[in-house]
Amino acid sequence: MILPILIISMMCGLTLTEYIPPGPEYRCPKDKLLLHPCTCDIESDDGIYVSCNNTNLASMSIGLNNLATFKLPIERLTIFKCKIGRLFGSLLYKLNVRVLLIEDTPIETIDEHTFLGINNTLNELYLKNTSLKEFPTSAFKILGSLTILNISTHQMSELPKDAFSSSNMTGTLLKLHITDGNLTTPLPESLQPLRKLKTLDLHGNQIKALKKNQFKGLRDVEILDLSFNEIPKIDGSHLSDLTKGAFARNTVLKVLNLASNKIRKLDQNSFRGMRFLRRVYLADNEISDIGRGTFGSLKRIGTIDLARNKLKKIDYQMFFDLNFIEILDVSENQVTEIQKLAFKALYLTNINLSKNKITKIENGAFENCANMTVLDLSYNQLYDIPKKAFDETTYATELQLSYNFLTNFSQIPLQNMTGIKILNVSHNAITSIPRRTFPKLYELHTIDISHNNLSDIFNSVFQTLFSLRYLNIRYNNLVNIKPSMFGTLPTLLDLDLSYNNLNTVAKGSFTRLASTRKLSVKGNNLKSFFQLPISVSELDLSDNQFEKLPPETWPSMNSLLSLDLSYNNIGDNLEQGSFTNLLTLQKLNLNYNGMQNPPWVALSELTSLQYIYLEGNNITKLARNAFGRLPVVFELNLAHNNIHNISSRAFEGLLQLIVLNLTHNNISSIPNGAFQGLVSLTSLDLSYNRISKMDNKTNSVLDECLSLEKVRLTF
Repeated sequence: MILPILIISMMCGLTLTEYIPPGPEYRCPKDKLLLHPCTCDIESDDGIYVSCNNTNLASMSIGLNNLATFKLPIERLTIFKCKIGRLFGSLLYKLNVRVLLIEDTPIETIDEHTFLGINNTLNELYLKNTSLKEFPTSAFKILGSLTILNISTHQMSELPKDAFSSSNMTGTLLKLHITDGNLTTPLPESLQPLRKLKTLDLHGNQIKALKKNQFKGLRDVEILDLSFNEIPKIDGSHLSDLTKGAFARNTVLKVLNLASNKIRKLDQNSFRGMRFLRRVYLADNEISDIGRGTFGSLKRIGTIDLARNKLKKIDYQMFFDLNFIEILDVSENQVTEIQKLAFKALYLTNINLSKNKITKIENGAFENCANMTVLDLSYNQLYDIPKKAFDETTYATELQLSYNFLTNFSQIPLQNMTGIKILNVSHNAITSIPRRTFPKLYELHTIDISHNNLSDIFNSVFQTLFSLRYLNIRYNNLVNIKPSMFGTLPTLLDLDLSYNNLNTVAKGSFTRLASTRKLSVKGNNLKSFFQLPISVSELDLSDNQFEKLPPETWPSMNSLLSLDLSYNNIGDNLEQGSFTNLLTLQKLNLNYNGMQNPPWVALSELTSLQYIYLEGNNITKLARNAFGRLPVVFELNLAHNNIHNISSRAFEGLLQLIVLNLTHNNISSIPNGAFQGLVSLTSLDLSYNRISKMDNKTNSVLDECLSLEKVRLTF
């Protein structure tokens, strides 16, 4: 509750008390019909927010004229999808508007005196998706407080030379956006009067060329966006596309976006004099040639984006000595080789060379590149990386080598990768991990070797990795897990051996993994259980050939929360004692195991069980007290069985059951009392059965389901 505020002031010995009501300072008029067809949408301390939608100029004029009598400041006025082709008259004359947004309205012309009355209050003007054919010079020239002018999706083909020459906004305009239209002219003198402009956005037009000193009057511009145009060259030169100093006078420029044009070549003159440039975006052009020293003057550059061009090689010292660069993206080009000293003296850089055709990396290609945050060489054609490609001071924190043609770990230069944390060599053709593969690496915590042809791992080969936490060996060809294959790995949290060809796991193979929380051997050929690390909390044994759960299967465990035994051959072989020692198990998945009877005897010892999944077995009936007493089970899934007989009190003992799924069975009738005891049930799904009617009388089938919120009977 917001309490009224009393402001007490002392003036000439008198106490004056002023009551200030709670809430925003400026409120919408109480009589909403006065504003029709406009509406007051938001109240605030800065002013009200007004919108006029789907109306015409005459009707809107009446509503806004009535609003003017209240003399309320309008923080934002929105004119949306109105039937206005020409904006004229005294529509805005008596208003006080700070932000004006006209959107999806087919305005073609704006008359000279349209903004009279708000010319000194209007700070931001947005004209989005209009049919504006000519720049309204005479209408804009009186806007003496405008800081943002945004004209997007228009039909203008040029800016007149005097567009801003005599305009009052020359001393106030900070951001100019004229985007997604038909501008084709190189804008020679039009913009020069805007000497305080900070942002110029002309993306999405049809500008075809830039001249020397094109933006020479805009010496304070920090952000320039010319993306999605058709810029191929400067001054008609066929030798180079960004030479002759198009931006030579823009010395404070920080962000230059030339993405999605038709630029073909860069050289040492392209960015000359732009010593403060921090971001340059050149993706999606046709660049095939970058001359030596092109980026030499960009000492403060943080991002160079050259993705999706036509580069075929990374030349000698192409990116030399860019000490502050953070992101260097040359992905999705046609690069086949990285020459010696192509990358030198880079620090804390994300280098993306993915999705090229790299087959060759020369010795010394990466020199003095300490702590590259990411080196991405994925999706290339690498068969080998020379050991001397990286010098002793160069390493990558994250090394991505997936989707190449590597066959052995000896082809990966790890000897100097002292600071590496993530190694991804998935989707290669690696067959073995030999002895001494890994030097002592103190920070490597994640290794992904999935989707290879791995059939042999040397004993304890991971022992030199003192921080290893995540090891992914999915989709390989391992047949046996030897006793010392993993050795002692006290930091390992997650081990994934899914979808190999495992048929045996030697005794004690996992027992020295003292911290492992998640272990998956899903999708193998295992028939016999093995010793488990006592720390495991999530165990996936699904899609194997297990038939029984001997009582001695489980050590004394107080950490196992989730057990997935789906898609095995357990059938009705679960006996009392099958889950002995699993004192904390919360989630049990026994889907598709060929059971005919719910395993209530085995489940009765799991006092912490919360989720039971028995989908896709061959359970045909649910006898009385079918699940015993499981007081904390929240969800029970019996879908896709063949249940046709449900006895009275079948779910007795499931006092906390919230969700019950009986879909896709053969149930035709449910006796009264079947759901007796399910006082916490909120969701019951009986879809896709053969039920034709349900008893809804006193003492009916759902009578004791006191919390029931949703019943589904879809067919």
